[in-house]
Amino acid sequence: MMNTEELTAYIKNYLENDKTRSAIMLTGAWGRGKSYYIQNVLANELNKCNYDIAIVSLYGLKTIAELNKSIYLELRAKKTLKKLASKKKNKETKKNNKLFNWLCKHGKEAASGTALLGKTIIKGVAGFFNVPVEFSDKDLEKLYTSINLNGKLIVLEDLERSGIDIIEIMGYVNNLVEQDGVKVLLVANEGEIIKSKNDIDEEQDDITKLEKAVVDRDKKPILTEKTKEYIKIKEKTVFDTIKFNIGQREAVNKIISGFSCIYFKQLLDNNTSNGKKCICDTVVDIMNMLEIYNLRAIIFACQKSEDLFNKVAEKIEIDYFETVFCSIIAFALRLSVNSNLVWGNDATSPYDLGVPAFPLHKFVYNFVKNHFFYGQDAVKTQQAFIAQKKLEIKQEKAKNALNTIYYAFVKSESEVTEAVNTICNYLADIDVIPIIEYGKLGNYLIAIKKIISDTTIIDLCKEKILTNIQEAELNDNQKIALEVHDGIELEWPEEKVEYEDFSKKIVECVNRQSVRALSTINDANGVKSLIDTISTNHGQFLSNHSLMNGINVGGLLHALPDCTSAQISELRGAIMSFYRAANIAEFLSGDKDALEELQIGLQKIIDDNIIKDKVVLQQIKWFAKNVSNIIYRLKQG
Repeated sequence: MMNTEELTAYIKNYLENDKTRSAIMLTGAWGRGKSYYIQNVLANELNKCNYDIAIVSLYGLKTIAELNKSIYLELRAKKTLKKLASKKKNKETKKNNKLFNWLCKHGKEAASGTALLGKTIIKGVAGFFNVPVEFSDKDLEKLYTSINLNGKLIVLEDLERSGIDIIEIMGYVNNLVEQDGVKVLLVANEGEIIKSKNDIDEEQDDITKLEKAVVDRDKKPILTEKTKEYIKIKEKTVFDTIKFNIGQREAVNKIISGFSCIYFKQLLDNNTSNGKKCICDTVVDIMNMLEIYNLRAIIFACQKSEDLFNKVAEKIEIDYFETVFCSIIAFALRLSVNSNLVWGNDATSPYDLGVPAFPLHKFVYNFVKNHFFYGQDAVKTQQAFIAQKKLEIKQEKAKNALNTIYYAFVKSESEVTEAVNTICNYLADIDVIPIIEYGKLGNYLIAIKKIISDTTIIDLCKEKILTNIQEAELNDNQKIALEVHDGIELEWPEEKVEYEDFSKKIVECVNRQSVRALSTINDANGVKSLIDTISTNHGQFLSNHSLMNGINVGGLLHALPDCTSAQISELRGAIMSFYRAANIAEFLSGDKDALEELQIGLQKIIDDNIIKDKVVLQQIKWFAKNVSNIIYRLKQG
């Protein structure tokens, strides 16, 4: 596989030394960067060596006459522009300052072929300098033959998209190279030209198709007559076909380098010098992940990223820019396959439109797809990004400190002491150290007391652990991990006593947390919180042999009339599920008084006729019946 330097050297050698009087072809799938390479790399390099290059797209051309005219205008107008670009302002150009200013800015680029000139611009410039652009087909041949094509490279792009018959084009090229000695580079997606009768739409690699058509006699496909004719004339006209397969990383690097955004330069300068993955490798990883290799989409993403951040007045952190840029890369690649992508919902769209590592922000979607920008959205998301990155750094440091503590007896005292101090500081932020680590951490903290000088820091850590447990909203998994965890065997009786006391305090904190959640019921939102608490702490309440005894029954009765029928139904289901066990009289008898209080209150709501919605009223009646049944079962014990 050639890189860009090798490919350019190959084409220069063809231009300078080839004696075959044949064309060469560059072929590759759409979107792989063939045009980008021709216009931004090859043309620039040939211009440095004073070679003229005429780049003409066959797309939309319908006759050879139009092709001749395009080549003529490309070469004649560029020659004129090249002369003008090297001169200062003169009387002739003073009559059109607007045109002169454009030429001063773009003349050298246009003359070298590194800027893509549209037909309208070329005609306007050529007409201004008395280059004839309106002439008959009869006169065209005279004009065309007046051009000296020696030392020039004619590049004909989009061979497969031409409106001119492919056989006619190949015959035209054959005359150029064989009769006139012109150097021609054909650029095509040959997979769209080589067709078989039995599977005309089959997607194969373009070179593989040609090999199967010519070489593999046993499995030779049935080619169309047009394809057979094309292959025959190609064998005579083109002596070498190069599969364009420039490394994606190299192509991405050249694309990003072509933009002036300062953040792109920072990303490229970072490379791997600071241990970070190069942005080009990251972009290629995204392309591989999505299996979409469209360099036009990469160019689109770079342009959108540059446009977006040019609108942001605040300073942008480079890590944040990289994250947003990569999400735009992913979105642009997806759009290249399906332009109808839309934001579905905030839960899934960031990942469905970006990739898991680089989710797409809503404000970025609005800018790219809907051309809408609100600057504060970019600032807010950057603030959230920075906060998250700081948290991740703390979590990584805390993880390392935990590992030091867990392997304390193969570390030095200074290392262990430093780790304990780090843990103590980070326990102030409940999001840094996972609560599921608290049980194991407490065990090890007690074990390492004997190997550090200042043991007060251990006691302070234990206090913070207990405070965090009591204030957190714990789920069943966290509660189980606090009670059942691995650890280190404690040697001395005083260590075992201290650990047993610490474990009891953990259980007390967990119970107080659950009771607090049950007792704060004032409205319908409190009822919803109660349902969630019962569902997520089912095991904890069973182990405590109580549920209803901890619920603020008065607050619940006050809130029920304002609840929806669905909420009451869900509450009934949660309570009935808890009291479903057959032997509740043995271990839940302490809830009987609270349940009787709830039954009386429900009946009073029914009797007072304060609920007008009949569906809600029916749910209350069912609830009262459920509670009555539970009380009956408790009394049976």
